[in-house]
Amino acid sequence: MSTQRFEVEPGVELNIEIDDYTDPWSQAETILMVHGLAESGAAWRGWVPQLARRYRVARVDLRGYGRSTPMPAHYKWDMTRLLDDLAGVIGYLGCSKVHLVGAKSGGSMVLTMAARKPELVRSVVAVTPPVIAAAGTTDWLVQIEAEGVEAWAKTTMAGRLGSKAGADEVAYWIKNIQGKTPLSTLQGYLRWVPGLDIRDEVLKIKCPSLVITTTGSGLRTVDSVKAWQQKLAQSELLVIDGDAWHAAGAYPDVCAKAAMDFFARRQKN
Repeated sequence: MSTQRFEVEPGVELNIEIDDYTDPWSQAETILMVHGLAESGAAWRGWVPQLARRYRVARVDLRGYGRSTPMPAHYKWDMTRLLDDLAGVIGYLGCSKVHLVGAKSGGSMVLTMAARKPELVRSVVAVTPPVIAAAGTTDWLVQIEAEGVEAWAKTTMAGRLGSKAGADEVAYWIKNIQGKTPLSTLQGYLRWVPGLDIRDEVLKIKCPSLVITTTGSGLRTVDSVKAWQQKLAQSELLVIDGDAWHAAGAYPDVCAKAAMDFFARRQKN
């Protein structure tokens, strides 16, 4: 693994972890992985063993998150700016096109990227992506400002990782991933997320896509996902039997294998 820093604009650096165990003589395609709310590229750790033997895997810390530059509480988050960041990363990596993989609001970003910047996207995998914001995110902001990020992570982690997650797994995510998110970043991000609505954007997607959801997360039903997913031009749906709303983190082996199989099928077509 190599760690690189990319200055996306003056004073704002993005941290990128690159895992590449492909054959040196091969011309491996690149996968760019985009995390969701209160996470970092570390959230994709469980996917790397399967993906990195066949692809160059780049895990970006979005602005404000992980080891990227924290954003102030008053920063006005914007989908256009986030997509420009991702386009900048793609250029920095020397790629003309990439496969995009995103989870939760990161899934919303990669879907919107495929709609708005199709020239940069080979295919897209979106894991439990909201096309419209779930209720309750404004309550999260109130709790975070009153109790702190780690306390909020503790109260929400059970739903994120589901009932099968062990105590050590839950503690790791709280301490090492979500709990490390800067308070100021979340203050701004959680003012932006409640307005998320990409229902019209997804209808513009033409590239191959795989959407992954779960049967019982409580945030959205399988039927509500199918309602928009089936309108995509070249789309597949995987429904995992489970109650985690963060399927990418809770079921990394299942999701990574599904992504690998999806990429392989699409390369044959």
